[in-house]
Amino acid sequence: MRIIILSIISTFFYINSMSAQGSDTKQNGLVVKLSATWCPVCSGAAWNSYNSLLNNVKNNAFYFTAHSSSTSRLFSQTGSDIIRNFDQSAYQPAFYLNGLNKGSGGSVTEREIKNAIEDDVTKEPSALMKTVARASGNTSIKAQVTLTFPKLMTGNYTMGLYLVEKVVKEIQAGLSGTVEHKNVLRNSFFTHSFGEDLPGTSFAAGYSKTISASINLPANSSASNFEVIAVLWKKNGVKYEFVNVHGTSDMAGVLTNISEKVDENFNFIVTNATLNDIEFQFSSLSSPLKGINVQLRDILGRTVKQERGIQFSNELQKMHFSNLNLTPGTYIISFESREFLISRKVVIK
Repeated sequence: MRIIILSIISTFFYINSMSAQGSDTKQNGLVVKLSATWCPVCSGAAWNSYNSLLNNVKNNAFYFTAHSSSTSRLFSQTGSDIIRNFDQSAYQPAFYLNGLNKGSGGSVTEREIKNAIEDDVTKEPSALMKTVARASGNTSIKAQVTLTFPKLMTGNYTMGLYLVEKVVKEIQAGLSGTVEHKNVLRNSFFTHSFGEDLPGTSFAAGYSKTISASINLPANSSASNFEVIAVLWKKNGVKYEFVNVHGTSDMAGVLTNISEKVDENFNFIVTNATLNDIEFQFSSLSSPLKGINVQLRDILGRTVKQERGIQFSNELQKMHFSNLNLTPGTYIISFESREFLISRKVVIK
């Protein structure tokens, strides 16, 4: 049996939070609804479908509503730019999954979106992302997203960071009085709607980069009512193609560069790996760190085995996961704390 050890696949800022709907080890879906407050049709099947998807398709999916019409009371220039990137002739209501039009609502739209998200999550993602955010009172939010390419990637990429308001009370044509509009796209953290360019056009397996940005919140708003969504785009001519998405609504995340420092000094060796047993050694030249969880996951992010309360030191430590009953494939061993997450990929053939 041949064992292949690949270099780092992820260096993430870790936060123990269940608020994010996606996974930092999987392919997530981005659902964008095109709407307008003056649009009476938007209050029918599209309105119901959006709420149904939010309630029933929560795993591995992120949502926002884009009001691209300048006469809509919830207009966003960023939303307009994203919609026109998807479809120059777009008209509300419309649903887009990862940039592809899935109809204007109803059971067919819901089913297609649900099935596509469930199908994509079974595939190995081309990019891994982890988003962390921290609010400064109710005045501003600083966000960080760490991107990792698990395999060689080429092309021009940009990382977008978006401010999404979870509930906005506003009128909606076709409905009585003010109603709750959910997951409304407000703005981009960057001047450009599609974010910051990644440097270069060729990225080796294990390439990792953390991008940070801050944004001021609207007056009289609450930071707890916002979500930060990060989207990786690949530029193809004048178009920006969706790659992956991740986000968080936890506004008390840990913003620190300790992950990079720990990873630079981290030593990891697999000494034996079979379908039933994996043995490995590790050490760190960083200061002793306690309370670390070591997890073995499959490529879909499912936990196979874990050990808690491990301590990092500069001495080589041994660990043995036994009675695994694995199938041949790719597995991830991760070392996690509240401040960092370091992962290594092991492929068993």
